[in-house]
Amino acid sequence: MVVSDVNRYIITLTGIVQGVGFRPFVFRVANRLHLNGWVENGGSRVIVDVEGKEDSIKEFIHILQNEYPSNATITDFQIKSQQLFGYTDFSIKTSDAEENTANFLPADIAVCKSCIKEFNTLGNNRFQYPFISCTNCGPRYSIISSLPYDRETTSMSEFKMCSQCISEYCTPRNRRFHAQTNCCSDCGPVLKLLDAHGNTVDSSDCVKLARQLICRGKILAVKGIGGYHLCCNAKDLTAVQRLRRLKHRPHKPLAVMARNIESINKICEVSKQEKEILTGSKKPILLLQKKSPEYLPQDIAPNQKRLGIMLPYAPLQFLLFSDETNYLVMTSGNISGSPICYQDDVAVSSLSHVADYFLVHNREIIVPVDDAVVKVADGYEILVRCGRGYAPLIIPIEAKSRVLAVGAEQKCSLCITENGYATVSQYIGNLNEYQTYKVFNKQIKHFESLFRYCPDIYAYDLNADYLSTRYAKEQVGKKIAIQHHHAHMAGCMAENKLSNKAIGVIYDGTGLGTDDAIWGGEFFVGSFSGFKRVGHLKYVTLQGGDSVVREPWRCALSYLLALDIDPQEFLPQINLLAIEMVKSAIKNKIKCFKSSSMGRFFDCVAALCGFETQITYDAQAAIELESIVDKEIYDFYKYSIINTEDGFVLGYEHILNEILRDIRKQEQKSIISTKFHNTLIESTAECVCKIREKTEIKDIVLSGGVFENIYLLERLASKLRNLKFNVYYNRLTPSNDGGISFGQAVAAGSILKENHYVSCGSSKSNQH
Repeated sequence: MVVSDVNRYIITLTGIVQGVGFRPFVFRVANRLHLNGWVENGGSRVIVDVEGKEDSIKEFIHILQNEYPSNATITDFQIKSQQLFGYTDFSIKTSDAEENTANFLPADIAVCKSCIKEFNTLGNNRFQYPFISCTNCGPRYSIISSLPYDRETTSMSEFKMCSQCISEYCTPRNRRFHAQTNCCSDCGPVLKLLDAHGNTVDSSDCVKLARQLICRGKILAVKGIGGYHLCCNAKDLTAVQRLRRLKHRPHKPLAVMARNIESINKICEVSKQEKEILTGSKKPILLLQKKSPEYLPQDIAPNQKRLGIMLPYAPLQFLLFSDETNYLVMTSGNISGSPICYQDDVAVSSLSHVADYFLVHNREIIVPVDDAVVKVADGYEILVRCGRGYAPLIIPIEAKSRVLAVGAEQKCSLCITENGYATVSQYIGNLNEYQTYKVFNKQIKHFESLFRYCPDIYAYDLNADYLSTRYAKEQVGKKIAIQHHHAHMAGCMAENKLSNKAIGVIYDGTGLGTDDAIWGGEFFVGSFSGFKRVGHLKYVTLQGGDSVVREPWRCALSYLLALDIDPQEFLPQINLLAIEMVKSAIKNKIKCFKSSSMGRFFDCVAALCGFETQITYDAQAAIELESIVDKEIYDFYKYSIINTEDGFVLGYEHILNEILRDIRKQEQKSIISTKFHNTLIESTAECVCKIREKTEIKDIVLSGGVFENIYLLERLASKLRNLKFNVYYNRLTPSNDGGISFGQAVAAGSILKENHYVSCGSSKSNQH
């Protein structure tokens, strides 16, 4: 070999490259091509020092760029020529903890097909072993205590590998080469069954007994990847109703886990795209259209056309199905409103009045992670709740600064940014619950520890009553408040890589405005660093604080009073004394506030149509209103758009008067709901056309919790495209408040860079 034919390069690959089998992949390719050198982890990077024939190195580089592990993500690829060193072999270097300060964390990965094949093979040493995994699958994010991602920095450090597992771990051609979660029944985690008091149940086969208990109608708390599930036979109506009663969850849909894709096809409509999501490596809960007639009890998802369903993603879950059970309720292991239980002692103490038995294991969960929830709308996979398989989200952004954004009060998440990337945490929950606030604080400390992170600035919501806001204000350092709906807009713009000004339509349930009113029916023109409010849904005076959210009839009452209409005629189900008390409070301005919230407008219409007078989960009335939409109806109600000095106001008077006319005519609820939806689509389109006439802006972003409504999103997006707008909406991050932290971080980073923030309300301009 001529010396000049040999070259040496340092290759740096940035992205999600830890915990996905990247170093073993590089090792195998290098050895196959007879190259020498080494590979090591470097935080969010894999660094390769490679030496050999130029043709072989070119092939090596091509393979690294195009054939890397499916669970990896490459965001940057750098190559530098170096002087020859004279390596004689290729090795995997021990990770250097000092180098691991970046924020690329691997998500938990559903068990792979190769492991499932071994799992189902009689005679295999991992036959039906509940913790089988390899470099391509298994827990990651939920078990990491520190970086770099190596066995000793995870909860697997408690389990010393046996000789056979060590042999696999050290064999380059083995699928478990450098698999940090590698284990078997001789050396890995074990299961045990507990009764409701936490006592061990004596059984030679606790999994078999667990299956039998499920068939007998019992409720089990099952420890999974990121926390506990409450599990029962989905076809057992008595068990389902009992679970609802004990969990204090009377109406909110329950997630279902099906044995296989054939079982899902039997009860739901499944497109090719939806099948790919269900069977992929993330395996989220997917919202699917139910088939008619319903196969499972209506109580699982009452008054809903969709069902949240998933396939088994952890080996243990495959073992819970029996010949009698193809469908299991698999709902978060918590009492409604509280965070998911993930610590064994807390689970037993919190869930012992719900679960008859606990199926537990001794692998510690470091980070609690709920199941992710996604849907398909407008041809795209859209994230509803960030959780297992997706968390943490890694999103490239323009700003380089270090921001810690603490999110909102409901559906809270965290976001940190550094070096042009944002890391968004899993769904944490509603911070007005004490245990959730403890998880929130713990997650911040975990992020700071993992990334050795000290923020340049804290970003938070304008609402001083939010616990997340209070937390941020107590910290030492720079802080900035980001208006709630601007955060929605900025996040949507950032994930869609929009850097110029855009039109924002933000339809939401709540969020403090710059004029101290509650906003949520907003039209903005803005960028990352600021916005101008150019239009909004007309204000109405609401009364009652949180009670107006829990009791939609209060919204309807306020709108009826604004129209000077006697509420008794349209709210006959409400006690007259209750109506008079609210009327008196509004007259005397007791606990009243102005609102332009589109979410509350939906609640008003739902209440007028006779839906629940009191809801038991977020947006229940609006969700049930959407569920009765008839896609074959295209009629809409009359509406008005009023021009003012500060922009325009979308009036509700004509819309409501026509709805009330239909109610008097005893029109079908489905027709009223559809015409209401269609009216919002028509009126919104006209509003943004007015904005375009003045600004010549064609890019439009749709965000906020109301756009979880699939009918509204799809029909409005289609209409706007036909009007030659470029339409963008949340796909990578939730459009609900789960995406607020990302938007806060993006806005704060841009403001820090530009050193100013302009937030203009319809009546005044505030500098923050």
